[in-house]
Parts: sequence; structure tokens; C-alpha cells
Amino acid sequence: MPNEESPAKKYPVFLPRTNFPMKADLPQREPKLVEKWEHTGIYNIIEMVKKEQNTQGKGKGRRILHDGPPYANGPIHIGHALNKILKDFVIKSAWLDGYESPYVPGWDCHGLPIEHAVEKELGSSRKDLSKEQFIEKCRNYAKKWIHTQSEGFKRLGVLGDFRNPYTTMTPAYEAETIRNLAKLFDVGLITKKLKVVHWSYGARTALAEAEVEYDDHDTTAVTVSFKIQSVSNASIKLPQNCYALAWTTTPWTLPSNKALAVNPNLDYCFLSVADVGYLVAYELKDKINQDLFSSKATTGEPFKGALLIDAYAVHPWIDRPSPFLMGEHVTSETGTGIVHTAPDHGVDDFNTAQHLGLFQYVGSDGKYLPHVNDEELVGINVFKANEIILNKLKTHKALYAEEPLRHSYPHCWRTKTPILFRATEQWFISMDNLSSTSNRTLRNMGLANIKKVQWIPSQGETRITSMISARPDWCISRQRSWGTPIPILKHKKTGEPLVHPQFFEKVAQLVEINGIEAWQKVSVDELCRGIDMNPLDWEKETDILDVWMDSGISASVITKTHPCILESDFGNFIYFEGSDQHRGWFHSSLLFNLAVSGDKPYSTVITHGFVLDAKGQKMSKSQGNVVSPDAVFKTYGADILRWWTASSNFHEDVRISNEILDRSADSYRKIRNTIRFMLGALSDFKPTEPSIPFKERNPIDQWILTRLNDESRKIILAYRSFDYIEATRIILSFCQNELSSVYFDVIKDSLYCDALGNRKRVSYLFTLQEILNSLLKLLAPILCFTASEAWEILHPESNIYESTFTELDNDSPIDISDWSTFWQLRKEIHASMEPLRAGKTIGTSLDTKITLEDSPSSRAILQKLGDRLSDYFVCSEVVLGTLREPQQSNAITSSFGFRYYVEPSKLPKCPRCWKHVNLDPRPDHRELCLRCYKVVLS
Repeated sequence: MPNEESPAKKYPVFLPRTNFPMKADLPQREPKLVEKWEHTGIYNIIEMVKKEQNTQGKGKGRRILHDGPPYANGPIHIGHALNKILKDFVIKSAWLDGYESPYVPGWDCHGLPIEHAVEKELGSSRKDLSKEQFIEKCRNYAKKWIHTQSEGFKRLGVLGDFRNPYTTMTPAYEAETIRNLAKLFDVGLITKKLKVVHWSYGARTALAEAEVEYDDHDTTAVTVSFKIQSVSNASIKLPQNCYALAWTTTPWTLPSNKALAVNPNLDYCFLSVADVGYLVAYELKDKINQDLFSSKATTGEPFKGALLIDAYAVHPWIDRPSPFLMGEHVTSETGTGIVHTAPDHGVDDFNTAQHLGLFQYVGSDGKYLPHVNDEELVGINVFKANEIILNKLKTHKALYAEEPLRHSYPHCWRTKTPILFRATEQWFISMDNLSSTSNRTLRNMGLANIKKVQWIPSQGETRITSMISARPDWCISRQRSWGTPIPILKHKKTGEPLVHPQFFEKVAQLVEINGIEAWQKVSVDELCRGIDMNPLDWEKETDILDVWMDSGISASVITKTHPCILESDFGNFIYFEGSDQHRGWFHSSLLFNLAVSGDKPYSTVITHGFVLDAKGQKMSKSQGNVVSPDAVFKTYGADILRWWTASSNFHEDVRISNEILDRSADSYRKIRNTIRFMLGALSDFKPTEPSIPFKERNPIDQWILTRLNDESRKIILAYRSFDYIEATRIILSFCQNELSSVYFDVIKDSLYCDALGNRKRVSYLFTLQEILNSLLKLLAPILCFTASEAWEILHPESNIYESTFTELDNDSPIDISDWSTFWQLRKEIHASMEPLRAGKTIGTSLDTKITLEDSPSSRAILQKLGDRLSDYFVCSEVVLGTLREPQQSNAITSSFGFRYYVEPSKLPKCPRCWKHVNLDPRPDHRELCLRCYKVVLS
């Protein structure tokens, strides 16, 4: 049999061609684009263009996200990825929306974790280093991780000024921190006082509330008896022998007991067994009687706690009095209604009994000091002392009940050790002192300014309001080395601090040149020069600042130290961090900036949740459920991670796993194939004429452009409101439902088979060009690598972020309600073809003829769509007329009431376009339809 050419080879069609591959190969392709962006300085180019647009009056102004600084310690984790990608959405969508939006990444560099890491690296050689040498080691350690994290963030597709970030350890930043501290002293908001603070014995420093986390802790709850020695109020009927019963979950604090607290407004009574009475709250008498005395005790007359004023008991095993003190904090909810009070180790205790003095038996390492005067306790960690304490109580017959207790207890966020409440002398920012400049308290300023901020989600406002309403004074001093110094001179005899504007500025200038090491090197004599004081009477403060103040004043500092950030940006910043930052950076930023300048730093605060595994469990190495960004890069690529981020409800905790990422990858493939089809169709499109006006486009072009316009507006609005999940939903739906399933399906015949200059085909190509340009811009904030790769094919002379979202040239938007009806009819008709396809009566929809019953309603809709119904139905014939047998009996009624009949076409099939048409007799290529015949001849 002779070798014949196949119809495809004999009569070729204009298939799409593009270098944009179907297989994304993102793990290999993305790093090359990162390298290119770095080499060309794309970030600086974008910002220059946006600045120029603003200068020319074409831009929308400035929209600035201020970066909450991650800690410069360790490689990036999946939580970092979520945070930085979300921020990158804000920046890139702002650029495309016409804003100048400089992004200055930041790093938090001082503090305990780096100190610990460096100490661990140094080992025993730490003791051989001076303080300046140790600080240098910490600085170098932070630099190393800043570089590592920078590379990780850039691999995520994040663009920003990574060559000039802000870090809390740069000398300029440290100097500005000192100047801001001077302002806090100047307005009278800083005091030094003895107060109970959260103390980490693991880190040997005070902690801010934001550095405290809660975890389960095992202890022993005990009920302890204190023998009552004296009650001055004669109206109280005392049993012959009487004791006060106190309940505590911290037996280790009993050596520091100074008093017993009762509520003056509660009723109390004695439970008597034989000739012994036990003082308890009246409301708790029945429970205590049952638990301790098997309900055998008799109840005495109730009396108010206020009558116990001037009464006192004695310590269970130490010969010293424990007076009764009045305390509103005492309740009858648990325990006995009598609170053992150790002012060294509790805020309420301190406020109630500080006038009695402090023992300060516990050292900075959490161990009892020698002056506890108990050989069994000296050198013992307080959390290991309970057994010793219980034995003492038993020996002195003072232990009435004990039970194991697991409860939520504060822990140090870094060392993970349980914290102490420990009375120490610290520097505080007062929440309730009046500022000399505003004549308002910091608490009142904070609560007033919270209302001026947009909180997303809205419950963030409630959360931070409750925190600032109840928070104590902020402890800003730390007993460590690696941090901004509190540059105070203390009088050697009195301990009084020197607060002098000239002194602060002198230190700031030294630090600005040489970093915080300057404080270690400069002598007191040099510091006192020019100030009327004797340097021999003074010594330098050794405490450093809380790192939350370092980062908290970053909004103010960055306006003075970074050329891209203007002072006018302050107050308008967007903050975007994890939900834990209501008590952290959002909190410190608001309070510290209000204290310094009287103004809030931000106008919008957005929070996101944490990343959990597929089961909703917290990730941990021990559980083996950690998903690292590096692993995702190597398997999927950053754009898949970015799509996962955008399509997750970030206001809640989000889940990640390979299965979840597979679903994101599937969505990505659909979008990539949509882009690829359009690039392929446009590969040879080099129009010599201007674009066809909207009114002269094909009807379906007008429809798709109207839909694009509508959806674009929604997507842009979603970006403006940080609703990325809505943006991804609309984009994916548009690509799948309008483009791939309908528009592409309809236009393929014209693109593949019409003559290159055919006006219908050219209209389709102009429309595809507009769709692709618009779609790439809408995708660019999220799929930055893919959108940039495709944009470069279309516009090799520019990058996509120099452009702005497309406002489509649509002067005459059309009413598309009839189109919606038609597409639903088309969907139902195509579904009714399935039995014919399954029975192999037809191969594709092009093998069919559709007869639609003529009616006023069907005619009104179908006639609006022009004479191309067979194109829109992707079939060979469409007849609008009367249904006759067997059509009448076998007709199908659509959901709109239209009746139709589908049957195989009886006309011959063109081997080039596959449509069934009447073939005119011709001398050559007689098997081709007339259209294909003309194209082949040309």
C-alpha cells in the first residue's frame, strides 16, 4: 500500500508555540531568576520607577510596610516563610497598584538567645574574653545568620533593600536607641525601683511579659497551718488552740513568708475539732471540712476579715511572726481564703507586704543563698526544694494536706525553664505616671490610640486593648552583656542616677562611631568631662536594655537612619506579624513610640496564625513533623509555597504537608497551562494595525473582556484589603471556568485554522494579549517567579513590577446576563453529548448537529450572540427552528426551558479543522472545507 501523508502533515494548522515550558521545573528555574534579580538590582529599579511616577503625578503616593525584625539566630523556618511571603504580597501588590512601597528588611540582633549560642560555641574559653571581645563575637554571630536568612528570604521571591537592611546592632541604630531612651527619661516615664519581676534563672535576667510563655508544670499543692498567737479584736471567739490554714502551690516560697493575707470583706470562721480551731473563709468551710476533717469539724460564728487587723500568727518552723494583712486580691474561689504572703516572690504579695521588708533568699541562679540560714536549703534550686520543705512541715506537724498538681505555669521563652517571681531593683517605664509633654499616662495614650488603628482581623483591637488595660509597668533593664547599654552613671554611695541630656548625647555620639562597645571602653572620667561632677563618686550602670525596646522603637529609628523611609511615613506604617505580637512587637511599638513622640507608629495592623502540620499539631523535631522551606524549594519551588500561603486563611493557624502542597501544585499547573496557551497563541502575533476597538471585537471577546474587567476589580480590591485567599479563588476560577473551559475552547478553531490575517482571529489575538497582560499583573504579587518569567517573554525590555494593574479600555461594557444563560445552556448540551461519545457514535462535539427549538425566549438570547453559534457550541451545525420527529420525541428541555436535540452530523468531515460541512467540488484538495482550502492555498 502506498505511503500517504496523514491529514495533520498534509494540512498543517497554526498550533501554539512557546519557549514557556509546560513543566515548570521551579526548583531549578527560580534560583536563576533570583540571581538575575540580584545582578540587575531589580528592587532599586522598581523603586526608582515608582518614585518617578509619584514625582510626575502619575503615582498614588506611598504605602509602607514596616518589617517586624526576625531574630538573627538560625536558618529560616516555615513560620518565617509564611510571614515574609505575606509581607511580599503587600509590597508587590502596592507597586502594581501604583504606590511607592520601599521594603527595608530588619533584624533583631541583641539579646539572650545569641548570648547563649555564643557562650555554647566558646565553651570554657568564654571566661578568657573581655566584655568587648564577647560583644564582638555576638555581633559576628548575628551577621552570619543575617546573611543566611537574607538568602533564604530572597529564595522565597521576596524583594527588598537587602543590601541596606536595618538591624538593631548597627551603631547608628544603637545610638538612636540611646537618644530615645534619653527622651523617656526627659518626659519622666522611667523610674528605678525594687519590684517583683519575671525572672529567668536559666538566663539570669529579668524578662518582659512578652518573653514569658506558659507550659505545664508539676508541683505539689499544700495546705499549711500557721499557729495564731494574737488576735486583738475581742469580738472574735478564739478556740483554745487556733491555727490559720493557708494553701499554696509554691512551697519553696515558704521560707520567705512574711505575712498572711485575708480579704477584709470576706467572712471567716473557725472549724473546730476537739479543742483545736482552724481559721478558713466561711464560703469554703464545707469543702475544707469534708476534705481535711471528714466533715467532723464544728463551725464557729462568722466574722469579717477586717477584724483580723493587728492579729498575727507564727511561721510553721521558723521563729518569727506572720501578721495578718488586708488584701483585696484574696478570694474564696480556691484554697482556704488565706494567702501565704512572700513579698519577694509575688506581685500581690509585694504590694501587700513590702513594708515589712524583703529577705531576698533566692539568687539570680534560682538557688537559695547562704543567708537563708538553713543548711538543707543553701545552694538548692527552688524548684527542687519542695521535698525538703514538705519534710520540714511534717516534722513541725504543720502540713495538713498535700496533692500533686499539674498546672499552667510561666516559663522563659528561650531557656524553657520555669520562671521565678523575684523582687529585684530594675528600670521601668511607668504606665501610670504623667508624661511631662502630654500630661497623660502612657496607658491612657495607648488605649486612645488603639482606636485610631485598623486592626485585621478586628478582634486584634480587643486583644491588645485588654493587654494594655491590665499590663504592669514595663521592665526595660536586663542583666546581660549583648545589648544596648542603659548609659547611666550611678552615685556610688546613694545609687542615684545621673540624668543629663548632654551626657546621653555624648554617649550616643560615641556609640554612633564605635557601637555599644564604646560604653565598655569609655572611662567615667571621660564621661564626666564638661559636666560639673566628681568622676570618683560615680560608676557606670551595667544593665542593658530589653530587646523589646530595641525593636519597639524601630519605626522611629528607621525614619532617621534609612534614606528610603521618610519621617512623614511614621504613623502610617503597615505592621504584619504573627498573632503573638499583640503582646510583643505591636505592644512595644505602640507604647515606646507613644512615650517618645506622643504618636502611634502604625495605621494598620494585620495578624496571621502559626503553621501547623496536617493534623493541626505544632511542629517539632522530636515529632518528626517539621516542614522546612528548603525542602519545599527542592521539591516544589517557591511559587507553590507562595500559592499555598495566598490560598490559606492566614487569620487562623494554617496547615502544611506534602498532600496540601500537592493540591497547591495542582492549582498552579492549571494557571501555568492557561498562561502557556496564551503565550503560544501569541508567539507569532506581530500586529501592524492598532488594536481593534472594543465595540468591533467578536461578541465573545466583548464578553470575556467584560468578565476580566469585573474580576480584575474584585482581585485588586482583595489585594487592597489583604484578602489573598479571595484573590486566588477568583484567579483560579477565572482561569478554569471562563478561560480554559469556555473562551479557549471556542477560539481554538479560529486560532488553529483561520487565515493569519482573518479579522475574527486577529480580534481573538488582541483579546488574548490584553487578557494575558492583565492576568500576569494580577498573578505577580503571588506567583512572582512564574509571572516574571512569562512577562519577560512578552516584554523583555522591562520587569512586571514597573507596570501597574490594567484598567481595561472598555468604554461600552456589555450586559452579560444573556451570556450567563447561554453558557449554562452550552454546559447542559455538552453533558447530553456524553452518551453519544460513550457509545462511540461521535468522537468530539465537532461531530454533532444541534437543533434548538425556536421560541421568543431562545431567539431573544441566541440572536444577540451573532451568527457564530456553532463556534460557541464547538459543534458543526446549529439550527434554530422547529423540532420534528424524531427530534420532537427525543428533545431535551434545559433548565431554562429551552428545548433542544443533539445528533451526529451527516455532513462530511474536513480533515484539517474536523468540522462537518458541505464540500464544494474543486479540482484539488476537494476533501477540505472552503475555509481550509483557501488557507492552504494561501
